Formats: sequence, structure tokens, C-alpha cells
Amino acid sequence: MAAIRDAIHGNITLSGLEERIIDSAEFQRLRRVKQLALTYLVYPGAVHTRFEHSLGTMHLSSSICDVLGIEGDEKERIRLRALLHDVGHVAFSHESEYALSGALGNHEKVGERKILGGEIGRIIGESYPAKEIFSKKGGIGEEIISCDIGADRMDYLKRDAHHIGVAYGIIDTDRVIHTMADGNGRICIGRGGLEAAESLLIGRFLMFSTVYLHKTVRIASAMLNRAIRRAVDSGALNPEDFLDSGDEEVLFSMRGMKESAGYADAIINRRFYKQAAVVSDLHPLLENPARAEEELSEKCGCDIMIGMPNIPAQPSGFMVRDREGAVSIFEASELVSALLAAEERRRNAIIACPEKYREDVGKKAEKYFSK
Repeated sequence: MAAIRDAIHGNITLSGLEERIIDSAEFQRLRRVKQLALTYLVYPGAVHTRFEHSLGTMHLSSSICDVLGIEGDEKERIRLRALLHDVGHVAFSHESEYALSGALGNHEKVGERKILGGEIGRIIGESYPAKEIFSKKGGIGEEIISCDIGADRMDYLKRDAHHIGVAYGIIDTDRVIHTMADGNGRICIGRGGLEAAESLLIGRFLMFSTVYLHKTVRIASAMLNRAIRRAVDSGALNPEDFLDSGDEEVLFSMRGMKESAGYADAIINRRFYKQAAVVSDLHPLLENPARAEEELSEKCGCDIMIGMPNIPAQPSGFMVRDREGAVSIFEASELVSALLAAEERRRNAIIACPEKYREDVGKKAEKYFSK
């Protein structure tokens, strides 16, 4: 049995099957896809990748299986699903997914196609029916990986905070996992794990507020999406090119295309647009932000970008149990309910433009959105 030394979890052990999957070209590509896309342009340490996050998610999923008493083939299948849960992420992960979803679908759909139709599927097929493993939805296996306190979230919060250098990811994952139980196909925790689970959700809130929704990261991401859309719409870049490429390959390719060269070059050299205004009332924008961009650009005589908030999906919740029964985390914790309200209040859109137009755009944007 092989092992990989991980910065977060220490030694991560691998079966022979898992080692072969990791050595496949499709999985190795994840080394070239940064976990946080362009966040490293603000936080220089954020250069970790989907590769190590996938290993960490598998490791934590395995630990949860041990606590829940899941063994044998079922445990192995859950480990495989956790290991491969992000294999469908294309270059720039979620940031490019918004621009490419119409052509490629989301990363879950891309991952399923890549697994079932490629080298990984053939490797898995020697031991298990690959389609049976990855087409199965719901149930405790999916909960272990992707619920609000699941392996995916616990790993990325700890890993992102570690590499960025902030304290928000100091989460007692051992305590959370130790108190987990299977509540009719849903993950629940004991009262003894409530504070640790609250800490995880607080960490998530703070990471979104200070890191994932950092204004410069959002502006850089808006410029990236503009570059991708223009390159794809013009036919200079095929969406399929994202499937087998890493971040740098795509970025430097776009630098050589006239439709996207300006934006790509600005990202490479860190010459971003500047924040001119912030819009808290999102209702006028939600229907058609592209039209608002176009109208503002015409009024201001310059290129305008609107960075809509990448707000996390609202937590679906989990149950907290004690001797008297089980209640929802929202009922068990006033703190978690308050976090949801705070997330909603912090939603805003950023109006960005070239620096020399900043003051004028700020005034005209304020007038435009106050009508």
C-alpha cells in the first residue's frame, strides 16, 4: 500500500487501484488547475491545486466511513467517488465554469463524461462497474463527501486557509467526525460536536467574506470571464480546449488571441481594473448584468465590468442529536442562523473600470443604479 505525504493530513494511504487512478493523465492534469483560480494574485500562497484537495477529500471521507462503520466495497467506492469528485474541473475551476457551462455543462457532468469515457473508467472497470459508482446520487455516500460538514468542505477550508495564511480554517475536524452518525441516509452529529461544527461554518463564512469574495479577486475573475467569453464567442478558442488544459496553458493561449489579449495580458501582469462603485441592491442586476455593463459602458465612454457576488449555496443543514432526539442545526444553533442572515446582508456587486475613469464611473454608476 502506497502513501502520499500531505501538508494538511500527513500520510494519505492509497490502494493499488487508487494509485493507478492517480497516475492517469486525466487525474495528473489536476496538478495544473489551481484550487482558487486567480486568488494567488492577491494571496501569493494560494497556488495549491485540485490534485491535493482531491486526495484530502478522499482521506477525510475514509475517516468518516470508519466512524460510521462503513467497510469493504462500500468504503472503497466512497473513497473513489471522493478522490474523483473534482476531476471534471476544467482550467480555472469555478471561475471558467460560469463562462463555459452552456457549452460544457457543470464540472459534475464533465467529470462523469471524463470518467466513464476515458482512462480512469477503464481502470475502475477492472474492479467495479464505473457507471454504477458515479451515477449513484443521494444516500450516505454523497452526504459523506458533500454535505455542509462533509469531507469536501472540511478539506478545502483547512487547505485554503493553510496556504493563504489565515486562521479561519482552524477547524477541529477530528471532533466533528468523531461525533458523526448516519441518520437515515443523512449525516448528523452529536451535541458534543456542535461547537466544532459551528466553528467550521464560521470559518466558511469568514473565508468567503475575506478571501473568496475579496474585491480584487472578483475583479480579476470578471476580467478572466470577459477574456474567455470573447475568445470563445469569436471562435478563437474552443471550449473543449479547457478539458485537457491547465490554467497557465489557457491564459497564455488567450494572450495570443486578439479578442482576449488585452484582458489576458492584464491578468498576467497584474494590471487590474479598479473598483469604482459598490451596489448593494442587486435586484436591478440579477436579471441582466450584461445589459447593465453595456449601458454603463456607453454612458461612461469606457469598458465597464460588473462583478456579481459568487455567493455560496445556502447550507442545506444537518441534524444535531442528543438523548431527547434530533433537531436541525438551524434550530440547535442561533449562531448558524445569524451567519446566514449576515451572508445575505454582505451581498453586493462591484463596478470596475480602467483606473483613469474611476471617479467619473463612480458618479455615473451611483446615478444609474439609484433610478
